[in-house]
Amino acid sequence: MKTIHHTYSHGDIELACELEYSFAQSATETDPAWPASATLVSADVGGVDISPLLDDRIVAMIEEGATWSMQS
Repeated sequence: MKTIHHTYSHGDIELACELEYSFAQSATETDPAWPASATLVSADVGGVDISPLLDDRIVAMIEEGATWSMQS
């Protein structure tokens, strides 16, 4: 796992996000494969963490965007 930073923008609002990134893993004899993923830890606006206030759909967009940015 790795801590990453990602900026999420919506209109004039920018969130400075910190996420925990899990790298993809290939299947082994004992473990199945799983894709890379990112989990939101915090989302700051003006130094204030608003992540507890975010709708689940926004959190999903942030996590998906961060995962894609790490894979490109």
